[in-house]
Amino acid sequence: MKGETMGKYSARNEQAPHIVADDDPSAIALLKREHHRFRDLFDKARDAEGTELVSIARELCMRLEVHMTIEEELLYPALKAVIGADEVDEGIVEHDAGKKLIVEIENLDGTEELYAAKVHVLGEQTIHHIDEEDGELFEDGKKAHAAGKVDLDALGKAMRDRQAELYGEILETGDQGETEEADAEEIPTA
Repeated sequence: MKGETMGKYSARNEQAPHIVADDDPSAIALLKREHHRFRDLFDKARDAEGTELVSIARELCMRLEVHMTIEEELLYPALKAVIGADEVDEGIVEHDAGKKLIVEIENLDGTEELYAAKVHVLGEQTIHHIDEEDGELFEDGKKAHAAGKVDLDALGKAMRDRQAELYGEILETGDQGETEEADAEEIPTA
């Protein structure tokens, strides 16, 4: 019965490596739960039109911005130091592409001819990115955590705190303000 109501993306939430495992450190568990929410929301967006699509897209953009910020400010630097730059830098570049599309979507009102296509492409890019994180980056992070190279439980608390701070700023001002961007050589920092 579950499989009947699940969409294209959300069905992955019940598959390894996307399941939140009992042995997932809190940082990984937090992000996987958010990945589940993104898959669910992108499934809803696929079937939505008009104001419903705009509402879902706005929620997705806001949640993705917060999610990317906590990864870039906290998770990526911690993992880069212990697993190397390749996976982390690829994530940063994928975030950059997503951010550009988010800005485009946020500057539209939903009546534009390509609005739904832009939301769909953001979904495809995001799902690709989070599937890779679940299957590669997080698994390497869990190994580093188990080896005592990084404390992903303490990092999880810091990430939850920063996430709450960012959502608080959005509630107060409607904007999350300046963030500390991760830096990869492929992305200009001007």
